[in-house]
Formats: sequence, C-alpha cells, structure tokens
Amino acid sequence: MEFRPLTDDDLPMLHRWLNDPAVVRWWEDTDVSWLGVVRECGSTNTDPVEHWVAVHDGVDIGWIQTYAAADFDDEDETRHWFRLGVRRTAAGIDYLIGPSTGRHRGLGTLMINTFVTDIVFGRHPEWTEVCASPLTANVASWRALEKAGFTTRGTFFDEHGPARLMVRQRP
Repeated sequence: MEFRPLTDDDLPMLHRWLNDPAVVRWWEDTDVSWLGVVRECGSTNTDPVEHWVAVHDGVDIGWIQTYAAADFDDEDETRHWFRLGVRRTAAGIDYLIGPSTGRHRGLGTLMINTFVTDIVFGRHPEWTEVCASPLTANVASWRALEKAGFTTRGTFFDEHGPARLMVRQRP
C-alpha cells in the first residue's frame, strides 16, 4: 500500500467515490456535490488537512485524510473526543475505500494501518494518538479500525446517532 497526495486531477474520482450509495450513506451531512468536493478537498482549501489517495498494486483504491484534532476543537466531533480523554496532541482520520470491488477484502484495514504507521506517526512526531469516530451502525468501518490496532474509547451521540470513538496510541 502506498499513498500519494490528492491533486485536483483526482477530484472527479473522489466525487464519484463519495457519491456511491454504499459510501454516501455514512457521510451524514457532508456536501458531496461537485462544488462541495472541490471546496473541501481541492487545492484552494486552506484548512490544515492532508488529503491522500491510497494506491494498492498500482490502482487507486481509497481516499484518506488526516489533521491535528486541536485544529478543529470548535467542531462537535472533536469536542466529544476531548471529553472522552483524547489528548490535544491527537490526530484525526477520515477514509473510504472507493471502488466497490475493493470493499470487504481487508483493504480498509491495510490502508488504515499503513497510513497510520507511515503518514500519521511517520511524518508527524508531535501526534501522540490517532482517532476516528464512525457511526456505531457502520460496522465495517469500526471493525477495520479494530483490525488496524484501534480500541474503543467510548461512544457519543451527535445529530446522526451514536458514534464510536476509536483510538490508536503511538507505539
């Protein structure tokens, strides 16, 4: 598994992936329109978020982003994290496996595990732990996190229902 920075040339692919019915159902209120994807992930966005494309055997199979949780301490999700004991030196990740042929084959676990090792902890020595909080109903997502070494820190409720806070410590 390798990762390359997302470029504007990748936005049509990401837009297509985010609008797959099996994916979009888990992105709650995220604007997955073309303009929304460009605004959130394109080169004109100045938010301190790193967007990456996961490549497996030469094929783009997923998207994953990371950010310092403290940079988004005004958002509900990260406020819940801090209340559940996440340190301000934590990172957050969001991810998806794009092509339906890549799902349910262990690629999500491989992508998450490799990304956390190589990018999150490998490039950011200041980050002490990494977090994700999929909805509890998104069993495939939180199971992939478990298999990638994350443990459940707790659950919290937001406007979309119960979410499961998953955390992996820096080794």
